[in-house]
Amino acid sequence: MSLLFVLFTASSALGRSFISINITVALTLCPLGWVKFDRRCFSYVSQTLDWASAEAYCLNQGANLASIHSENEYQTVKALIRAYDPKQNPTWLGLNNCQKRRSWFWSDGTKFGYTKWNKGEPNNLNEECCVHMNWRDWNDIPCNLAYPFVCVKSCKLNSVCP
Repeated sequence: MSLLFVLFTASSALGRSFISINITVALTLCPLGWVKFDRRCFSYVSQTLDWASAEAYCLNQGANLASIHSENEYQTVKALIRAYDPKQNPTWLGLNNCQKRRSWFWSDGTKFGYTKWNKGEPNNLNEECCVHMNWRDWNDIPCNLAYPFVCVKSCKLNSVCP
């Protein structure tokens, strides 16, 4: 969304000259109930679903399961979860390696780089190829288990996220 401010100043009564100044302020706005961090909007969903169903839910919102790319973003997502779940129970992220072991990728297609694994993780025990957070930090876990989740939308500058 752009905000446009126009200022008019009369320079004289005879000349009737006007000066207009346009100032544009860049904003990215999130939908109601979503939290903004940089140019992305996050939403916590308390409903417990398996990983694939949680991703489908996010897709229906025009989003994906959350990807995390920095410590600040991680802390923002933790704070969002804590706001709705003071016990900070495990919560799905959009990270998985189900297609190829040790090839982690985010469901939103963003580059995988930042990690916050628990000690000894990921360990891929019992076909663990999806990831949740708040079991201390990140843990790989079977995708068929049900957890709450966080969705994320990327938004363009000067826009309202749909």
